[in-house]
Amino acid sequence: MGHKSKKSLLYRLAGRISKILRGYQQRQDEKLLIESERIWFDLFQNGDSFLFQLEKEVKIKLYKDSILSKLIYNGFEKKERDYVMSQLNNGDIFVDVGSNIGLFSLPASIKVGDTGRVICFEPAPTTFNRLLENININKFHNLDIRNLGLSDKQGELQFHLYNDGYDAWNSFAADKNLQSDVAISVRTSTLDHELSDIDKSRIKLIKIDVEGWEKFVLHGGKEFFTNYDPIVLIEFTDTNTFNAGYSIYELYDIMINWGYTWYRLGENNELEKETKQFRYPYVNLIAIKKYIRTLNSI
Repeated sequence: MGHKSKKSLLYRLAGRISKILRGYQQRQDEKLLIESERIWFDLFQNGDSFLFQLEKEVKIKLYKDSILSKLIYNGFEKKERDYVMSQLNNGDIFVDVGSNIGLFSLPASIKVGDTGRVICFEPAPTTFNRLLENININKFHNLDIRNLGLSDKQGELQFHLYNDGYDAWNSFAADKNLQSDVAISVRTSTLDHELSDIDKSRIKLIKIDVEGWEKFVLHGGKEFFTNYDPIVLIEFTDTNTFNAGYSIYELYDIMINWGYTWYRLGENNELEKETKQFRYPYVNLIAIKKYIRTLNSI
């Protein structure tokens, strides 16, 4: 057998082995997925929800019909939560825009204590009721929950509610990749209006996760963000901003123009300066005023 024939045979053999290994890995992945699904559904014991110990002093009710609930069970955004909790102190105010069922708001309630306050905004009726239920389960009394959406003006907007477990994707911006059960009209306000009677100097941190509507929430809080210096945690997902009719670059530039610098969480929750990226499939970035030099001075 010639040199070329031997080489061709080796290539064909390597290709077959690679195909066998890929098939084996695929079967193993499928088995793990099936086992993960079985473990998840066994948690409900024929019910629709169960109580999960989110933190040492915090319980949260998770729901069978929600993909987000499964993600929370598996540690969703644990790094971001740890960072937020590390920045909050007794007496602070934490603002949670897009609270969902309380992943950030519930632990924050413990951190800010009786003299602090957590202000929640959640426009989806079912999700709002689940947030209220989780607050009552924990017997927390320092949360101010508001069943409305934030935007750049007061009024009403169509809000898209998604089925098949995608409730965490509910948004003012329609997602063409998801099937919408219904669009409902919800009341909107602005952050500046909603914070008008709040001691804004006590607001330590704001989390904004509104599936693409982040630009409009920021514009509705321009007076606050330009005159005060809260830490701001924002979800960056370019497909969501495109659904809302604008580029992810606009979201990045808004905070830069207001004197903020962007960071992302690196190893050991250390802040790493973020330069503008062409794409943001999904990440949570942190905006901090430029004059705040180090993490220890926050």
